[in-house]
Amino acid sequence: MNRRLAREAAMCLFYEREILKEPGCHTLEEMGDVLQQDKLTDENFTYIDQALLAFDTHRAEIDGRLSLFCHAWKIDRLSRVDLSILRLAVAEIYFLPECIPYKVSINEAVEQAKKYSSDRSPAFINGILGAMVARIPPDGIPDGV
Repeated sequence: MNRRLAREAAMCLFYEREILKEPGCHTLEEMGDVLQQDKLTDENFTYIDQALLAFDTHRAEIDGRLSLFCHAWKIDRLSRVDLSILRLAVAEIYFLPECIPYKVSINEAVEQAKKYSSDRSPAFINGILGAMVARIPPDGIPDGV
């Protein structure tokens, strides 16, 4: 199965953690029908585990980076779905050991917003993530330096 389904599963788990305010226990297994868990490969499960670990380890830094670029909104005012999508993309771009092109991460975040959020969310998410990688690229060297 492709990475898109794994990203959707990870985003749902990020959302769950935001709602519960703590890590869930065996929730991927409990959401099996919704997430089509039977279509996930071992590689997908590894990605999901790495994304969750990156979020758990770097949550403050992920939220700090988002706060810098959400000029009109404080993080606690964002929709929980949009916040989960953004957090996953930031975790993927900056903190996963696997090098995923940031353009892929941004595109996938926009696609998730189209599927799970409001009509305005795709443009909002694209703008936040695009501005972030322009200012703080994944290689850590700001543009123009």
